[in-house]
Amino acid sequence: MKKIKALVTSPAFMLVVGVAISCFVLPLLSNLFGVSKAHRILYLFLVIDPLIAFLISWFIRHYQLNFFWLFLFPAAFAISVWWRFAKYNYWLAGIYLVLSLIFYLLIPRRHHQFRV
Repeated sequence: MKKIKALVTSPAFMLVVGVAISCFVLPLLSNLFGVSKAHRILYLFLVIDPLIAFLISWFIRHYQLNFFWLFLFPAAFAISVWWRFAKYNYWLAGIYLVLSLIFYLLIPRRHHQFRV
């Protein structure tokens, strides 16, 4: 039970779950609720997903995860868009990667101060 709790509370697991929700669950929910394609592209792909790219960059910096975790969201997005939506929307993954890198570089590193 302790191993499961440690896994579920680990930052890497939380990051993977967040990416899965943002790439697979949110588009399916928007389709389920009858959101039109134009509104889905506008709100989900052009407003919410760049915010998610920022949050992922902050999360990686805050928990001092490996730099390569930045590639998870754009790769998962490209796979989900290619699988579920139009084949030409994958170019947004490149934009999310660039935004993630910019946000990652702009967020200052977290320095731990140890108490004795």
